Amino acid sequence: MTPEQRLNRVERILGLFVREGRRLREDSREQNERINTLIHMSESDREVRQAESHDINKKINILINSQMEARAIHDREMAELRKSQSETDRSLRAFIDSLRKGGNGNSSS
Repeated sequence: MTPEQRLNRVERILGLFVREGRRLREDSREQNERINTLIHMSESDREVRQAESHDINKKINILINSQMEARAIHDREMAELRKSQSETDRSLRAFIDSLRKGGNGNSSS
C-alpha cells in the first residue's frame, strides 16, 4: 500500500469518525429533548394530580362534616325519642294503675 493510499484510507476513516460523532451528538441532543419533554410532562401530570387530590380532599372533608352533622342530629332526635317514650310509658302505667284501682277516674272518698 502506498503512502498516498494510506493517507486516503486514514482520511476516509477520519471522515467516518467525524460523521459518527456528529450522528451521536445529534442523537444525544434528540435524547436530551425527549428527556426534557418527559420531565415537563411528568411535572404537569404531578400538578394535575395534586390539584385533583386537593379537590378530592375538600370533598371528603365536606362529606365528613355532613356525616358528623347528621350524627349529631340523629343523636338529638334519639334523645328526644327516648324522653318521649319514657313519658309515654309513665302515662300508660298511670292509666293502667287507675284502671286496676277501679272507678271512673273520679275521686270519691
